[in-house]
Amino acid sequence: MEAMGVVSKVTQPTDWCAGMVVVPKTNGKIRICVDLTHLNKGVKRERHILPSVDQTLAQLSGAKVFSKLDARSGFWQIPLARESALLTTFITPYGRYCFNRLPFGISSAPEHFQRRMSQMLESQDGVLCHADDILVFGRNEEEHNARLRQVLQKLKEEGLTLNEKCEFGRDSMIFVGHKVTATGIEPDPGKVKAIMDMPEPQNVADVRRLLGMANYLMKFIPQLATITTPLKDLLGDRNEWCWGTSQVKAFQHLKLALSSPQVLAQYSPTAETRVAADASSYGIGAVLTQKQADEKWRPIIYISRSLTNTEKRYAQIEKEALAATWACERLYSYLLGLRFTLITDHKPLLPLLGSRGLDELPPRILRFRLRLLRFSYEILHVPGKSLITADTLSRAPINDTPTATERQLEKDVVPINSCAGEYPCSKDVVHRCH
Repeated sequence: MEAMGVVSKVTQPTDWCAGMVVVPKTNGKIRICVDLTHLNKGVKRERHILPSVDQTLAQLSGAKVFSKLDARSGFWQIPLARESALLTTFITPYGRYCFNRLPFGISSAPEHFQRRMSQMLESQDGVLCHADDILVFGRNEEEHNARLRQVLQKLKEEGLTLNEKCEFGRDSMIFVGHKVTATGIEPDPGKVKAIMDMPEPQNVADVRRLLGMANYLMKFIPQLATITTPLKDLLGDRNEWCWGTSQVKAFQHLKLALSSPQVLAQYSPTAETRVAADASSYGIGAVLTQKQADEKWRPIIYISRSLTNTEKRYAQIEKEALAATWACERLYSYLLGLRFTLITDHKPLLPLLGSRGLDELPPRILRFRLRLLRFSYEILHVPGKSLITADTLSRAPINDTPTATERQLEKDVVPINSCAGEYPCSKDVVHRCH
């Protein structure tokens, strides 16, 4: 990092000094993370308003060929002024260093990066920049290739480099929560996968949870009482459990209703946003909701997955932290650059994923907190009885498993605070220097 010019050594006295944590990456290398929690309290954020999703998608009319570009270590490609760089000073076993480039963990970083990217590409034809995704499109291969060359030339002139995650010359692409194809715009099937693949209830308790979620969204589901009548018949004390044809039809009808446009709202980068996450003993689930113009909260996307055998042995607080972290990472394209509310029914998580210093966290919780550094959120506790949708999804998870990247992120991290190496001092001194 020093050879690349990303960091440089600091010898002068500084007003700020943060701790450092080392995290292994999926490629076998390591990532240096700095705890800038205290600095963020004084950082002024930019307000860069993104265009609405409808406006963005309208520009894709007639497009047949698509490419998606991704910047390599995007934040590091933005230089910091010297007076700002010294605010990022952090301690290592080899002395103090500061960032010369925009680091992860600064609360204003995502919005500033988005603004710089938008300004860079605003004069280019057939290009959309939404959050950190750059989409190049054309009505045919010739037009697409010409526009792609222009964009790549512009990025070269600006000195912005790309990584291996780029996709070129596709006839379909997932972008801003939609599947854009040569035939038009389609909903992203991943939005409702957690609902459509939900397993059938196995007992009365499962039916009650399912109906609780449906009742929570009843204002958006026409004729809900009629749809759910066969399911309600199973709740009577004198009725024997019998999952028959009428219950199967009602269950399938209810899943279609929960994933219909009447229930699911269109994502907006400017709307007030919440992510509710919950964990059961065998699954995790979450739902992203946004406040609409009529002041009602509507779901945007449902997600869930089963826990692995290792995750099932986690303590409950670790499962809840996993659910919150996994939900934010799965919803990354919706959340990056937004200030959103993360909701949990596990009150001890509030300081662990919020205000407490990194050097005070147990190792597994520390890993989850580090993975959340890129997000700007306020964590909020609500009673479990109010977390209906996320609770239902966690208790009826789809049979998905963690990706290779998610498994790698679960590896141990090595915390290094100011008491390490050749600069011994007490933790009290570390906190005072903040």
